Amino acid sequence: MGIDTADGLLATLRAATGRDGLAYAEPPVALQGGYYAEMVRFVLADPPADLAGVLVARIVPNPVTAAWEAALQRDVARQGFPTPAVRLVTGADTPLGRSLLVMDHVDGRSTLSGLHGLGILTQIPAVVRHLPDQLATLAARLHTLDPDRVAAELEALDGGIPTTTAGFVEAQLWLAATAERPELVAAAERLLAAEPPSTRRVISHGDLHPFNVLVTADGPVLIDWTVARVAHPGFTLGFTDLMLSHPPVELPGPGAAALGPLGRLLARRFHRTYRALAAPQDQVSDEELAWHRNVHALRILVELAGWDAAGTRPTSHPWLILEPVARRLLDLPFSGPAAAAPGAT
Repeated sequence: MGIDTADGLLATLRAATGRDGLAYAEPPVALQGGYYAEMVRFVLADPPADLAGVLVARIVPNPVTAAWEAALQRDVARQGFPTPAVRLVTGADTPLGRSLLVMDHVDGRSTLSGLHGLGILTQIPAVVRHLPDQLATLAARLHTLDPDRVAAELEALDGGIPTTTAGFVEAQLWLAATAERPELVAAAERLLAAEPPSTRRVISHGDLHPFNVLVTADGPVLIDWTVARVAHPGFTLGFTDLMLSHPPVELPGPGAAALGPLGRLLARRFHRTYRALAAPQDQVSDEELAWHRNVHALRILVELAGWDAAGTRPTSHPWLILEPVARRLLDLPFSGPAAAAPGAT
């Protein structure tokens, strides 16, 4: 974290609170794990009551996205779901030049923290026992919450974020067209034509994976509501199924061969536990699961296409590992990253 971020964050907090003398109690610390947002842990000296304690600043470029995340996170917290309380949200007209979402810091760790390389193989029994049940329990609990209040808030936001899953796919189509990727445009059109009919809507996270779950002394806490929306339960399950079935982990030799069976085992247990816990109306059929899984496959490929068009494809990201999987799900050819770049031969 550069000094500009630390100074900009403090200046933004001063402007938001009207306290020109506000100061850090200790140097702020950059947090790892965010790709879209910049994350900073901080503590203020002599703060107003609503900014007391250890906090996390989530700094995002889009003010509508910040308002979207804040609305969802506040509502699920209000209903007793385990997620950090939101303390402050700002627009983009700040000294940071970006929007700011301030929330409680969670003293916890990911279920997969400390697993590196072949270390994951030695802990397979523990992972299989706990991880799928943990994710399924959170999904089933989330889907019981009342979605009506936050749905109205999201609908009222004037910023172009689609509030339906079909609208989400249409947005991917537009982005694919902007990146000049006709094969992704065609994939989006096929998805729109094949959406399974359903009127069931819940608060659906859409990014439920192990690194968005922090294990604390009081139980697991779900974070990162960027993609969340009021949607079919399959919007949550489709993404988690994709991540569990195809773990985006790079392992050498024998480890890589073991990932496939492990992923299928994790996914089966996840679905079995979810079916046991979820209400009858929140059950997801095989057709609904497959369609929503493919929606997330399209999301992965469109984001990669945007990076390729801008020349900003990262060297390390889960999407890089999942790219061939996503293309296979959507019946698109894949011959390596070069094939995905516009104009590649």
